Amino acid sequence: MEDLIDLKQVRTLESYIHDFDILWNKAGIGERQTLVIFLEGLELEIKNIVKVFEPEDLRQASNLARLHANTLTHRQTSVYLLKHLVSNTSNSLPPKTIQQPNITTTNFPTTTNLPKSNPTSWPNNTTPKSFNKTFIEPTKSIKPRSLKNKD
Repeated sequence: MEDLIDLKQVRTLESYIHDFDILWNKAGIGERQTLVIFLEGLELEIKNIVKVFEPEDLRQASNLARLHANTLTHRQTSVYLLKHLVSNTSNSLPPKTIQQPNITTTNFPTTTNLPKSNPTSWPNNTTPKSFNKTFIEPTKSIKPRSLKNKD
């Protein structure tokens, strides 16, 4: 059992899972206690992500660890390839010149050069009623009794 507790992920995750499985079969302890020991032996970054998902058993924990290890491997490979491609292509490509588009300006009317409205053109020098009120008055008043009759 001491070997199981002392086991840490030093190489790949798959080798850690394989070694852990062998030692667990020899130790003969329960799965709940084994889950805690398994998580403690993982690399810190993988362990923290697996713990966030709160795995219920060893199988779920190992699958989550594999998933995150694959994600880390993919990220590292992508970053390496991206850096490698950028460093190789930046030296071989000629500098690209960017041409500015030919822009012509048009004078659109602004509020300063628009004709002003003339309120004196309204009849009797009064403003329309819709400018003074926020609601429209009904043309005919209806009493509640007659409204019930129309239904």
